[in-house]
Amino acid sequence: MMIDGFSKKIYNIALNFASNRDDAADLTQDIFLKVYNNIDKFNDDGHFEPWLVRLAKNQCIDYWRRNKANRARVEFDENVQARAIHESQVTPEESSIQAHDAEFLREKLSILPPELRLLLIMRDIQGYSYEDISGHFHIPLGTTKSRINRARARLAKLVLNEGN
Repeated sequence: MMIDGFSKKIYNIALNFASNRDDAADLTQDIFLKVYNNIDKFNDDGHFEPWLVRLAKNQCIDYWRRNKANRARVEFDENVQARAIHESQVTPEESSIQAHDAEFLREKLSILPPELRLLLIMRDIQGYSYEDISGHFHIPLGTTKSRINRARARLAKLVLNEGN
């Protein structure tokens, strides 16, 4: 079973919970160490990814709880941001505004409870389908949609309250 194909996905989940890239890398390493130590508990039914994502989710929530008092803004991959800015051919002023807006949203996202934040990250940032998220966490599709909508509403409220 090759886990290399999952490392970027797990790192991205960890990055959205960690305060910086170094912490995300450490958290990713901890997740894969936990996979190694618990691989005997994996039921080889061909559904490794949902098991891995659940394990990562639990590790990230534990991390978030341990570091709740020291939460800081998430540093997203600067190369991805630079590439997106270059591809869109925006002016430096527009780029600065976009970076400020993205940082503002990351800050508000970090306030959400970890379970809601993870669902929102998976759906709106990583592009998982509702069905995939539902399957990963073994929750009904309707519940998945409801929780994601609740997360979006809470995020919108946080953003709107800041503007007042």
